[in-house]
Amino acid sequence: MKVDRPIAISVIIFIIVLLIYFFVAPKYIEFKDLQIKLGKAEAEYNGKFAYYSEISQIFTKLEDNKESLEKIENAIPSKPQLADLVYFFQQKGVESGLIVKDILLTKISPATSESNIKEIVFSLDALGSYQSFKNFLSSLESSSRLFEVGNISFGLQIASQSPPKTPTVQLMAQQTFSFQLEIKTQSY
Repeated sequence: MKVDRPIAISVIIFIIVLLIYFFVAPKYIEFKDLQIKLGKAEAEYNGKFAYYSEISQIFTKLEDNKESLEKIENAIPSKPQLADLVYFFQQKGVESGLIVKDILLTKISPATSESNIKEIVFSLDALGSYQSFKNFLSSLESSSRLFEVGNISFGLQIASQSPPKTPTVQLMAQQTFSFQLEIKTQSY
């Protein structure tokens, strides 16, 4: 029996087309879908990798600038630690030679809608010489905390114990004056 060649070729081509249609084409479509999913997963991974590497770089920069950030936190702390401020004023007063008589909390303003910064105002009464008062003001200025001295009033408190032997410079050095300050600071 002899098979006609054109018929055999057409049957083989038909079988090949059916095999391609039923077996190869679905696998090819599945392969394309997996390639698309892989591309999306790679893009998502690359995006997350870039995001986390940027966060890592920012974290290392923050760690490098930790001292500066602590200074900023000290300058305007997040919580108004009133006891620490009172202790700070007393300590700086003693270091500069002032006697701090009274420290009164005058006002704590609430945070406004425009800014979250609260203003804290203290009234401070102290005794000492002009030089000790100057030293106290310079220690407030050089501290990492932001202070603003509003009103200053002073008067003669106690005269010297012995009469002055030299000009008024010695009298000024021996006299004790009363100082009243209004000191403002901020917190957020």
